[in-house]
Amino acid sequence: MCDRQEEFAKLKTRVFIISFGTLPALQQWMNEVCGTFTVLLDRDRLAYQAYGLERSRLRSWHPRVVWIYIKRWFQRGEFYDSHGDDTSQLGGDFIVDRNSILRLVHASHDPTDRPSVEELLVVLKQINP
Repeated sequence: MCDRQEEFAKLKTRVFIISFGTLPALQQWMNEVCGTFTVLLDRDRLAYQAYGLERSRLRSWHPRVVWIYIKRWFQRGEFYDSHGDDTSQLGGDFIVDRNSILRLVHASHDPTDRPSVEELLVVLKQINP
């Protein structure tokens, strides 16, 4: 998404990232990806509950996730630091139009299960032709 921010801007779209993480973990993550999106901290996970997002320790350690950690270890000699937070919370991707209608609902089955940027843009272009 970071590489395609201009496309989101042309569609008059604002991207919000909602995280339950600690501030240090969130800052580390934002520094590693791109820190230009608006981030909202939801320590009580009220948004996660409102959208019915699950917690699953088993699915949070899906083999694809473990592989990401292994690759990072070999590339940098370090793992991602959760800063002591519970990492079993699963996320999701949602597109809400300006009338508060949900146009895309994608509850992640595991942390790597996300719609592609192309899928997000298709929905946004239908809303903002």
